[in-house]
Amino acid sequence: MTPRRAMIWVLLGAAIASGWSIWKRSHPVEDGVLRVRPDYVLRDFEVVSLDRQGKEAFTLLGPELQRNPVDHTMTLDTPRFLVPDGHGHYWDVRARSGLVPADGRRIELRGGVQATSPPQTPPPTQIVTDRLALDLNRNLASTSADVILTRPGLTMQGKGLEADFERQQVSLLSQVHTRYVPQH
Repeated sequence: MTPRRAMIWVLLGAAIASGWSIWKRSHPVEDGVLRVRPDYVLRDFEVVSLDRQGKEAFTLLGPELQRNPVDHTMTLDTPRFLVPDGHGHYWDVRARSGLVPADGRRIELRGGVQATSPPQTPPPTQIVTDRLALDLNRNLASTSADVILTRPGLTMQGKGLEADFERQQVSLLSQVHTRYVPQH
């Protein structure tokens, strides 16, 4: 083999190795799961969403929001939603995490979900659950998980919930247990 032919084989091998290395880096696989970097990240953000009439539909605050470029979902780290009722007062809804599906029609909250009624609108109400879906276009919330609803002197536990924040209506759906302690 001539030195020229040997050099061609070495350069060809180097080109193939370089191409394979670049391809491998652009398609990272760890444990068989494709890892994708978010196409954008918001940190320490506040988003005010308006409805079709230009009125505030909700305000979203949080330390981090990430958007997945593949499926267009967004993940939220410790989100806080301020959802207006019919009088312009705000329900305060918090969770450890949230997911906004690609269609953006609802938000799925997970872990330590707490919804607190506006302090200006009696009776003060707090809802605690592990999962809650918010339809912020219609100011509705729902879950099939266990729920605890508290008001002064009243504690209700049940499975499943439907809430209309605008009308201040909350319904537990099944297996409801109520404890009433009169206020003195």
